Amino acid sequence: MPSTDDVTPVLSVEDVSVRFGGVQAVDRATITCLPGQVTGLIGPNGAGKTTTFNLITGLEAPHGGRVLIDGRDVTGLPPYKRARLGMARTFQRLEVFGTLSAHDNVLAAAEFRRSWSGDKSDPREVAERILDRVGLSHVAHERVDALPTGLARLVELGRALATRPRLLLLDEPGSGLDMAETEALGDLLLDLAAEGMAVLLVEHDVDLVMRVCAQIHVLDFGKIICVGAPREVQADPQVQAAYLGALDEDEVA
Repeated sequence: MPSTDDVTPVLSVEDVSVRFGGVQAVDRATITCLPGQVTGLIGPNGAGKTTTFNLITGLEAPHGGRVLIDGRDVTGLPPYKRARLGMARTFQRLEVFGTLSAHDNVLAAAEFRRSWSGDKSDPREVAERILDRVGLSHVAHERVDALPTGLARLVELGRALATRPRLLLLDEPGSGLDMAETEALGDLLLDLAAEGMAVLLVEHDVDLVMRVCAQIHVLDFGKIICVGAPREVQADPQVQAAYLGALDEDEVA
C-alpha cells in the first residue's frame, strides 16, 4: 500500500487568512484532506471553523493563501464551479427545503447534478438509494420542517451525497442525533471514506471525531494549533488547554 506521502490530496488549504474588520477570523490556516479518509477540524466555539468552510467552498474570499482541489488552484472560482469539481457541504445552521419532503430534497439535488453533468442515472432511483443509505426511508415523504433537527440534518447530508461528491464538508452533522443515530452516522462516514471519498468533518461530539477521523486539525482563535492522529491530538497539552480539557491517562492510552 502506498504511503500517504504518495497520495495527491483532494483538498489543500494553504495559509488561508480572513479578517472581518479588525478581527482575524482565520490566520494562515493550512489543512489537507486525503482521499479515503475522514479528516477532523475541531476547536472551541468561535475558533473559525465555519469561516474556514466558507473559505473552502467560496462563500468567503481569503485575504491571503489559496485553496486547491486535486492540485488545481480554485481560490478565485465561485461556489457552483467548485461544486462541479466534486465538492459538497452541509451547514452549521440547517439549510434545507423545509416545505418539501425528505425525498424531494434529495431528488432536487440529483436532478440538479444530472442537468449539468450529463449523468444518465434516474434521479428518483438515486434519491431512494441515498435515503435508504442515510436511514431516512421511513420518513421519505414527510415534510422536512416537520422532522426533528437530527433527521433534518441527515436530509441535508443525503442531499449533499446526491451530488456525488469526491470531497464532502460536514459542519456539525451529529448535532441533534441520538446515540444510535450518531453511531450509524459514524459507520456511514467510515463507509464513504472506504469508497475513496475525502471527508472534512467539523463536529463537537469528540467521541465521534476520535472514532472516525484518521487525522485531526485543531483550530483555536483562527490558528491551527495541532495536527495529528486522534491519540496525538488528545494527548497534546495545548489542545487540552484550548478545547478538550484535561484528560485522564486512561483516556489517551
